[in-house]
Amino acid sequence: MNGKPRSGYAAGSPDRDFLVGVLCILISSLGFALNQSFSNALGDRAGVFEKMFIHNMVGVVIFGVILLRRKISFVGREPGLLLWRAFLGFLSTLFVVVATTFSSRPLFELGVLTSTSAIFTMVTAAVWLRERVSRAQYLVVLVCFLGVLVTVRPSPALLTDPFCLFALAGAAFGGAAYCVVRRLRDAAHPYTVVFAYCALSAAFALPCYLMGEAGRGGAPTPRDLLYMVGMGLGVCVGQLFLNLAYRRAEASRLSPYSYVQNVYTLIISLTVLHQSIPVYSYIGAALIVGANYLNLRLGRKENGKDGMIHGGSNKEAADGALR
Repeated sequence: MNGKPRSGYAAGSPDRDFLVGVLCILISSLGFALNQSFSNALGDRAGVFEKMFIHNMVGVVIFGVILLRRKISFVGREPGLLLWRAFLGFLSTLFVVVATTFSSRPLFELGVLTSTSAIFTMVTAAVWLRERVSRAQYLVVLVCFLGVLVTVRPSPALLTDPFCLFALAGAAFGGAAYCVVRRLRDAAHPYTVVFAYCALSAAFALPCYLMGEAGRGGAPTPRDLLYMVGMGLGVCVGQLFLNLAYRRAEASRLSPYSYVQNVYTLIISLTVLHQSIPVYSYIGAALIVGANYLNLRLGRKENGKDGMIHGGSNKEAADGALR
């Protein structure tokens, strides 16, 4: 009991950690897809900062109660790094919410643009975290990016669309924030990281909400409020499992799996929002899924080699985790 790390991370075998990390990223991507879907369905019936404040307060309440009941630190061992993670996450979410609120483009196209955060994550991880990125990983990301290009079919109109540029800016800040999450894996509990992100995002959004949007359109309807609560639940799932994923494996290895969010948004766009999706989008989604399957196979193969080299130490770590 006394030896249990407060960060919430327990080491296991490389292959097991990698697979758990992949599973967490898949769940996280579903949460973010739901968050964007609720924002897109709500449209401009609610202001950007109204959405930001209310949906982040859902996370403040949920994770605040958890931290209090479990007596977990609210600031961790590196509060400065925690603040940076929250600020970068706030900027990322702000740009994405603006794009999904005002853009006339289908949700799926916006989701594809925001999923390019995988590229920014890999670059930041290689430069800042000094993670080794193999040629195979670069190939996987390039194939996924090809899927993005096939889907959105870049044109001058796309590059001059401010909301598309906002979606890309959200992806850039998101990629940097995910690498900070990786650095925080031993310095703060996952619940602490998510609470700090939600609390600071709500605090950043509140002044703008009160000065610019509060009372302008009256109180939100029950349906709109439910949509914003849905946004909050989606971001809670997304942020929590994102933190759990990057505690298990390197950010550069896991980042390509965030592209699976495009598959989720494709399904939601078709079945729930009833948006028309061109055939190019299906080709792009197939490229993304195929590249991630290849990445999974390559990742397991590489982890198998690591396990043979470090078999003894990994077995001891796994035994310690089970105890």
